[in-house]
Amino acid sequence: MKKNLFLIVVAALAVLGNPQFVDGAGNSERIIYIPNGECLNYGEYNMSFRVYNSGGMMTRSVFGVMQGMNVGFSWDIANLIGSETIHGRDPELYLKLDIFRESALMPAMALGYDAQGYEWNESEKKYEKDPLGFFLVMSKELILPGLYLTGGTNYDTEDKNSEHDFKDKLNGFAGFSFKPSKFGIYYETYNLGNGKELCKMNAGAKYEIVEGLQFMLTFENISETGLYKQQQRTFSILYKGAF
Repeated sequence: MKKNLFLIVVAALAVLGNPQFVDGAGNSERIIYIPNGECLNYGEYNMSFRVYNSGGMMTRSVFGVMQGMNVGFSWDIANLIGSETIHGRDPELYLKLDIFRESALMPAMALGYDAQGYEWNESEKKYEKDPLGFFLVMSKELILPGLYLTGGTNYDTEDKNSEHDFKDKLNGFAGFSFKPSKFGIYYETYNLGNGKELCKMNAGAKYEIVEGLQFMLTFENISETGLYKQQQRTFSILYKGAF
């Protein structure tokens, strides 16, 4: 898997050739976990560093390798900060393709694949939150400038339960982002319509320090309640630009 992933990334960068700067490198291709309908333009890239429980850090890089096609990878490292033994997970692939760009009447629409899960369970050697897998997503700016509404569906490729049929592995997700200035707020929910698992909710706030560099504070699993609730706060540094 690692070998195939790095071969794909190298090939993508080769296809990139001589990148060009495209005005609008500020557009983001996700809300918090879930993607939105926009793809990065040719030559643009997003990089993020997410710090979570027990000193873990997840890095994610996404590149606009050609117009309408994004390729990226993520790498999760547990216990990077602290005294515990560092554990690196296998890098995971991310792919996103434009179906069409947003217009006055139509939303932006994209098709993609995300193999990155969240909240590693060391005893079971798997993520508690399955990756999105294959997804179809739409986004549209509505009502206010800078307010984007997003909705989509995904197919859980990690669900190996033989009792779950095709419909059980289909989930819905939705969210919004509102960034009228350097400050923005974000909200998302996923696992919608999935009877075997309750829906999850995340919210966050982002501030752009300088052009292209943003800090984000996220409140994750805010729908969790009870004695064993898994709510947590994470901090991310995001950088976006163009070659």
